[in-house]
Amino acid sequence: HTKAFFIPHPSANPLNAQDVAYELVASTKDLSTVIFNCFDGGTKLVIKDEIVANLICEIQTKLEMIEAILPMAFNDGEA
Repeated sequence: HTKAFFIPHPSANPLNAQDVAYELVASTKDLSTVIFNCFDGGTKLVIKDEIVANLICEIQTKLEMIEAILPMAFNDGEA
């Protein structure tokens, strides 16, 4: 999904990519907390299941974006 719209900026460098990866991980962790809070006692869903499904889809997208940016985040420019 993300390969279709993930295009790094021409002047981007590993530090830029690391910043983006960090922010994506932080926001994904926040989403996982939100999803956990959608359950009462960790077992009973207390909101519409459609909302949880959308949050899970958002987490999946963020994980795919992290996967796409990790090689750049740890590349020093040498192939």
